[in-house]
Amino acid sequence: MNTKLKEVFKGKVVNKAHTLNTGVDEFPRYVLEYLIDNFCSEETFYADMGKVILRLKENFVHGAEAEKIRHFIRENRHHTLIANMEARLVETEDKYWASISAINESFVNIPESIVNQYPMLLSGGMWGTLELTYDETEIHNKKIRPFKIVEFTPFQVSVINQQDYIDKRSRFATDEWVDVLVNSCGLNPDKLTRRQKLLYLCRCIPLVETNVNLIELGPRETGKTYLYRNISYYAHVLSGGKATPSQLFINLNTGKIGVVGTRDCVVFDEIANTDFTDTKSFVSIMQAYMQDAKFSRGKKEILAFGSLVFVGNLDVQGNLPHEKYYHLFEPLPDFLQVTAFLDRIHGYLPGWEIPKLTPESYAKDYGFITDYFCEIMHELRRTDPMNAIRSRFELVDRGGTGRGVSGRDQRAIMKLASGLMKLIYPDGKVSICK
Repeated sequence: MNTKLKEVFKGKVVNKAHTLNTGVDEFPRYVLEYLIDNFCSEETFYADMGKVILRLKENFVHGAEAEKIRHFIRENRHHTLIANMEARLVETEDKYWASISAINESFVNIPESIVNQYPMLLSGGMWGTLELTYDETEIHNKKIRPFKIVEFTPFQVSVINQQDYIDKRSRFATDEWVDVLVNSCGLNPDKLTRRQKLLYLCRCIPLVETNVNLIELGPRETGKTYLYRNISYYAHVLSGGKATPSQLFINLNTGKIGVVGTRDCVVFDEIANTDFTDTKSFVSIMQAYMQDAKFSRGKKEILAFGSLVFVGNLDVQGNLPHEKYYHLFEPLPDFLQVTAFLDRIHGYLPGWEIPKLTPESYAKDYGFITDYFCEIMHELRRTDPMNAIRSRFELVDRGGTGRGVSGRDQRAIMKLASGLMKLIYPDGKVSICK
């Protein structure tokens, strides 16, 4: 399979085993894999990797060194660094500004040509090599703005051919393709059952399907947020702390859209420990958004497509949830344990069925380069492979309950099925697993 994958997707795959234990875990995986793919060869991998790590450590700026680097740039008038950069348009000045958190600077002059060449800078920013200069004659609105970007080389793919990816899917049997996807997620499929592989892939559904509401509760150390942190820069993970309507939806003072409206997926990690300010207002806005994909604050109503994932810990007893729980939503905060909210959840991922991560859990074979796979998943949100098979199935209620299958139930089933279709059969051609 490795040979076939390298042949069919030449230049778009990497040996995932080489991305483990590199000593530079502070960088996102897509940054590391980009450098490995571009600067390391199979024959001289370890020597090349040593050079890559040296370059990273020489040019990466730690937060405590920000002022030191600012001083260095001022004194030397030029410096190259590796960092994340985000661009924004300030319409009152008709000018683009870049923000580089590594040097605590929000007003860095950036040429319009760079923004046009890499539009992803405007939606969450990009990692790359930045060449900075210092010119104290740059004055805007009577303020000196001396830092200036003169060149930017991204560590992320900027253009992909989605149709090429879809067409080449047919070269692989279903089981082969599932293993390729699991490897691309950074995990070793050889240690998993088919159901466990599919459960792992379910974690990707919010990244390929718009407006999916998913919850996963399970034991610790099963990698519940590992995928979201490492595989997609379109995902935003909120780890405990405070979550405000301004941060998530819209800031009434500035009019800035929050992460729900700007990211493909927002993950509420450690949901039980997240402090939601003004819980009534939060739940009201959240419920409306989960139902209609719209949220409003003040006079503004915004249509958004970000999926929501709620992640938390749940104690287990053997291979099942602990008997101490009265119901499976008990680990959620009390204000979320309401029917109106829970009815809008499309899927509950049984985290107790997913094995804990060990050194043997991580991928040992080839998989898609993370930034390429990330962009593919982002683009798949616009496709509809379900259209090719809708005439081949119907939903049948065999539960025999008085309530029956509601419209929300049908929507949830179709959402999850569509997400798995986009991952496993992006061409809409469903085949029998061999």
